[in-house]
Amino acid sequence: MVKRVAKKAVKKAAPKKEARKPVPAILMAYSESDFTNPHEAMLATEPKDCRGDFTHMGAKYWGFESRRHMATSVLPEIEGLAYDHTAHGWMLIGLKKRAKIDTITISTKWYTGNQVRAVSVFLVDDMTGAQKQVLDRVKLKPDSEHVFKVKPATATEVYVELYYEGGLSRINFFGELAEVQLPERRNLLEDAKISHVSNIHSGVPDRAVGGDRQQMYMYGWESARTGYGEQALFHLKKPAVIDEVIVDTYLHRLNAPMTAHVYGLNMNDKGVKGKKIDALMKLAPKWSVVFDGDKHVVPKDFKDYMLNQKYLKEKGVIDNQQFKIVLHLPEGSPWKPVIPFAPLSPDTYHRYRDVFDAGAVTHVLYMHYDNGGIHGLKMFGTEG
Repeated sequence: MVKRVAKKAVKKAAPKKEARKPVPAILMAYSESDFTNPHEAMLATEPKDCRGDFTHMGAKYWGFESRRHMATSVLPEIEGLAYDHTAHGWMLIGLKKRAKIDTITISTKWYTGNQVRAVSVFLVDDMTGAQKQVLDRVKLKPDSEHVFKVKPATATEVYVELYYEGGLSRINFFGELAEVQLPERRNLLEDAKISHVSNIHSGVPDRAVGGDRQQMYMYGWESARTGYGEQALFHLKKPAVIDEVIVDTYLHRLNAPMTAHVYGLNMNDKGVKGKKIDALMKLAPKWSVVFDGDKHVVPKDFKDYMLNQKYLKEKGVIDNQQFKIVLHLPEGSPWKPVIPFAPLSPDTYHRYRDVFDAGAVTHVLYMHYDNGGIHGLKMFGTEG
């Protein structure tokens, strides 16, 4: 007789609850992070253990780490120092999707004594203009994972104040995606023909048009150091009224241009129609110099003028080797300003919405001074 053994009831394990994923984000701008690549702090991946790795800046760390002595300054006149309790670094973070944030996680992993001491966090909603502070100078521990539950607030951007120096390896934001999202807009330059490019050294303007921060290295359009004002002309597929311009100097930390300039032209306008674009480019904005005494010179070839130091030969200014450089729009020029002048910062997502109304344009002239690299170039507007 075979003895039957009763089978034990096996309790099925409950399915594991899938961990929430953070809302994808990019670092749009920041005060400084001289020791590290701060864009790593936006990733959802585990902060990398860099122990034993070194660079010319010393021990390598993952994430954001600022320089020292941000709150303290030297006062030689009293042989002392000044301390500012309000001094802080900062990060401006863009959420790729509008979301109702309820949890913020901050990691100081691997920062065992050089971590940021405290943070304040503000949630900003670009759609409504609302801004709400959800963390007020909360303290951070070294080499730790911090989870902060906050009163839910809808946001498209996050502004973080870092008190007052140090590092953090990761900052993520969790919540539910908002039912109403910002409208997705097509880059008008995506299908534009490109001509009249002044300087190609590393990359081309096409790469900047497609630049979307997919790389963790400099990528886009970079000109040589011998450039004195770069340009690229975009022939739009359809006439469009431009209302927003993006110039992204992502990861161009030491070689970003100094200023950006955008002008538009409509080939169908009266007085323009029928003319060749090469002839119209002769009437485009040109770089010029202004000397003391308001002497204004518009060189025919500005690059040659600068490289060969022809400014030293200007009558009456040979002893004064300093001068101003301004963009000059020739009289009667059909080119209309969209952004006549905009300062650029390194490694920053610049978004210009307060632009000049140039009407519908068929061609867009992008310029920057004096040389360097941009990762992204986007223009948005209404086609018609």
